[in-house]
Amino acid sequence: MIRLNPNDYKSQEYVELRLNAPKTEKICLEFNPLKISCDPDWNPTWEEWHCYASPLRIYKQDYELLLGYFNKIYPIKDAFNGTLEPAFDVCFYNWIGKSDWLRLMDEIEKDLHCVNNGKKVLLTDFLAWVKKALKHTSIIVVEGNL
Repeated sequence: MIRLNPNDYKSQEYVELRLNAPKTEKICLEFNPLKISCDPDWNPTWEEWHCYASPLRIYKQDYELLLGYFNKIYPIKDAFNGTLEPAFDVCFYNWIGKSDWLRLMDEIEKDLHCVNNGKKVLLTDFLAWVKKALKHTSIIVVEGNL
């Protein structure tokens, strides 16, 4: 996994998955793998979840295809501080741990055989990105801007 220096976050190149979202869409979810530290007093900074060279961005019309899957796994415990998160929040940060990502991927994979080709490509590409990111981190922060 390629990580950038904390001050180099502006050089990130987002992977964008699109099916129905117009090029002019501004509302999105960004998926940022967290740079994990072994320090017991660690308190992650914004830069530590914005240092992955190729984070994922999915725009509103397309991330709506994923919301039902997120709803299936919630409520979850925040992967960093352990607080109960009752629902996925498209307006703020969601700290999702590896075990919850595995549950979400399982829910998506159950449906892959019965979705249309365009949606299947988007979901398959999403799964591939998450699987790759989880090889290098145990937390992916999903940040919404609605």
